[in-house]
Amino acid sequence: MSAVTVVPADRLIIVDGEALLLEFSAPEGLHALQWKGESGHTEWTDGPNRLLTAADYGEQVAPFVTAWQAEKARREEDAAREAAARALPDARAAKTAEIQSGYDAALAASLTMPVDSPTAQDVSIGAALFAVDDAEGLAFVRETHAARRDELLAAVAAAESVEAVQAVEVSYAV
Repeated sequence: MSAVTVVPADRLIIVDGEALLLEFSAPEGLHALQWKGESGHTEWTDGPNRLLTAADYGEQVAPFVTAWQAEKARREEDAAREAAARALPDARAAKTAEIQSGYDAALAASLTMPVDSPTAQDVSIGAALFAVDDAEGLAFVRETHAARRDELLAAVAAAESVEAVQAVEVSYAV
């Protein structure tokens, strides 16, 4: 049997150290109930404390444990539903960030080849030189990467499950 504390005035039930606030009914005048293992006691606002024995558990303690278990299960179900509802938007946001990062990297690589780890300055200089040498080529590279980015973003927007979002492979031709 569990360790149980009940404080009706505070709408508090604690089972094995886990506290929940919930609505429940209790006998009139019950200030608190304490139970640990095989025994416990009740504290009353209008009378003396009363000892509880193992024989009292089913009638005196178990209803509070049952109420606590039902409330805990309800909260866990609510949390699971909320997590499921957030999963797809969270997956879409993460994949969108991955797509944008891939776009930025592909554009930087296209402007700075053969530099392995281009800096912002390398990208700026590469873009300026590319624009001077081949403005149409620069426009083509930007449009090609932007079209791929938009294609990937559309696939993410159309995905109806987390798995479908995660299946979108982020790749750019560089």
